[in-house]
Amino acid sequence: MQAEILADNPSSKIRILAINDAGYEAGNALAVEGRTIPLLQDTPEAAVWTSWGIEYRDVVILDGENNALGVFNLTDRNLAVRAEYDALLDFLRLKAGE
Repeated sequence: MQAEILADNPSSKIRILAINDAGYEAGNALAVEGRTIPLLQDTPEAAVWTSWGIEYRDVVILDGENNALGVFNLTDRNLAVRAEYDALLDFLRLKAGE
């Protein structure tokens, strides 16, 4: 999706990355295998998952100051379904003003 966004708009402000929950570091190598988006590792000190109220497989849409603008859960909304993929893509573009 990131490649599609940048292909359509090279100056896009949208950036997609993953944040792994604290305590699940052992799976990082597997989580990034064959993928290109950055993976950040949450820590107990930062507690990003807790402060944002993240559930497993949430896509949290943030503004430029890390304020949550919306959540798109990939368990509930399968990106293999084109309509769901397009819904997330449209939401990202809307929130970015693109």
